[in-house]
Amino acid sequence: MPIALLGTWALVVNGTFFAAISLRTRSREIMLPLLLFPFSIPALLGMVNATTAVLTGEQSAKFWVALLLAYDVVFTTACLLFFELVLEAE
Repeated sequence: MPIALLGTWALVVNGTFFAAISLRTRSREIMLPLLLFPFSIPALLGMVNATTAVLTGEQSAKFWVALLLAYDVVFTTACLLFFELVLEAE
């Protein structure tokens, strides 16, 4: 359950932030995936590897959950700091 929550939070935070960035661009339908995909790769890898480790009984699940938690803390903090700046940019 924590893997799903942490992974979903990572995708939601980044998706919202990069949607706000691409909101004012002319080709926003193309810009959003181009901006979002590279930043989502670590979260996707963490989710997949943590789920695989849990299902196979490996000990590395704690590492991947910690990686997802650190990813969430870093990107949530950064997005909260820069969100107002992005919305006010002209």
